[in-house]
Amino acid sequence: MNVIRESMENIQASEEMKQSTLLYLEERRKKRHDFRTYSVPGYVLAAVCLFLILTVSGFSVYRKPVSYISIDVNPSIELSINRFGKVVSADAYNADGQEILSHVSLENISYIKAIDRLLEDEDYSHFLAEDSLVVITIVSEDSDTIRETIDADEALRIYGTKTYTSDRTCMEEAHQHEMSFGKYRAYQELSQYDVNITVEDCHGMTMGEIHNRIASCQNHDGSGGGKGYSGGKQNHHGKHHSGGE
Repeated sequence: MNVIRESMENIQASEEMKQSTLLYLEERRKKRHDFRTYSVPGYVLAAVCLFLILTVSGFSVYRKPVSYISIDVNPSIELSINRFGKVVSADAYNADGQEILSHVSLENISYIKAIDRLLEDEDYSHFLAEDSLVVITIVSEDSDTIRETIDADEALRIYGTKTYTSDRTCMEEAHQHEMSFGKYRAYQELSQYDVNITVEDCHGMTMGEIHNRIASCQNHDGSGGGKGYSGGKQNHHGKHHSGGE
């Protein structure tokens, strides 16, 4: 503005005209400055809005669980898995599971890595004695693929893991009883043989104890297989250590 004012001094005009012209130019300058400062082109706003929509939508997709895995020994821990195979949340259904999750982070990693991380944890390993049983139960429309991945995991093979599939109805009923759906599926199987067993009884039992009761009932039937149980498909890993089943 000083340059304009200096140039005006060389122009032969009345002082009033000079002042009016300077005021006009100053107002125009301020308007242009305000426009550059605060006005954002429409295409920029559209791009920003699209970015925010995609970001929020993408985050929503990432956080939405589509599959669930229950890992039960005595600690009962459930993993919620998104469509990318990542753990979006981990929940414990007994005191032992809560203690493990208090210091083991399982979110935002693949479900198989999360399972391996549990098995590698020093405190968790205390529950993996010779007579213990690791049971993994899957609720998913893609359960076959998840089972294949679990079956191929070397760490799980060491513990003679048993894998089952279940459904959302079982999961919902289990949560009503504040129990993992993996242990609840085992309770349902045991209740087919022992009508006196209760959910409360199974709350205080390890998976090894529940399955020993099931085997005992089957043997008592004299058929070796009992009445069978249609509550879910089962698969067994072989034991690689002594003292197995």
